[in-house]
Amino acid sequence: MLSEKNLVTHHGVMSNGVRLNVLEVQAQGLDTKSTKASPESTPTLVMLHGLRDSAWSLMPIAEAFSQSNVRVVLPELRGHGASEHSDAYSINDYILDLHEVITALTQGPVIIFGHSLGGHIVSKFAALFPELTKAIVLVEGLGPPKRTGENDIEQQMQSLRFMLLNRLKKKDRPSRPLKSKEEAAAKLLHNNPRMQAQEATRIASHLVKEAGHELHWVFDSRANSVFVGVNLQTNTNFWRQIKAPVCVVSGRLSYEYWHKEMASADFDGHFADQELEERASAFAIHEHHWLEQSGHMAHYDEPEALTQICKNFIFNGVNL
Repeated sequence: MLSEKNLVTHHGVMSNGVRLNVLEVQAQGLDTKSTKASPESTPTLVMLHGLRDSAWSLMPIAEAFSQSNVRVVLPELRGHGASEHSDAYSINDYILDLHEVITALTQGPVIIFGHSLGGHIVSKFAALFPELTKAIVLVEGLGPPKRTGENDIEQQMQSLRFMLLNRLKKKDRPSRPLKSKEEAAAKLLHNNPRMQAQEATRIASHLVKEAGHELHWVFDSRANSVFVGVNLQTNTNFWRQIKAPVCVVSGRLSYEYWHKEMASADFDGHFADQELEERASAFAIHEHHWLEQSGHMAHYDEPEALTQICKNFIFNGVNL
């Protein structure tokens, strides 16, 4: 990878009072002084990272597209990275943030990539703003496995109550200090054992910050409340409205992540047979790919394979 210092430029975009930090990787070979190769005539890919992650983690994919003469724009989600924290972390806030970034920094329509939470934001944005959406890539962005009793209204109310009260408990509460960036990298590698140790070190440096004389994770834990009230039926209603081509990418080993996130003695984290294929069928135009050696963090586990899937879709399936 090229030096991040030389590769990346930064933009500040205001969205409803929150300043967002946006990274940009310029299309290589683009001469902004030339009328033949201008930002207006260069394809743009906007990439959104997931919850508790970093825009910097998507840099290997961004650089690969940069080398293919694609301009890449990577917002840091509110509450993450150098973007400001907020008291508002609903999915609609994130959709508005994406709208402000795209209208401020691109000529639209653009291709949009989203991982996990980023995928939820992207799919809803594509349904609401088709004129700004050329195509989308959703990596592990179709939500968690469906569980027995999920349609139990009383259980839904209890779950909502828990998430709301948990958000109040986390208000302004700092995370436990880290001893060093090396500890952060070790934790990242422990939770993602298939990623390269060098990548864990690089990404971890962007996931922490110094506050006073202490080192803390950089994201706002209150952002977890973004999924309050979100459900599969609502998601499906949005998916059915998307007219742009969709590339869905799933990690075959994602059950590891969902088992931890949805801890339960009677749930192993697996999707039911054909469950994800059924969800993907809600998109009018779509293709579905599996990464056999990837969990939920597919860009950590198989970045080269994920990049190739994205390239094949964008350069062969989308009319640039």
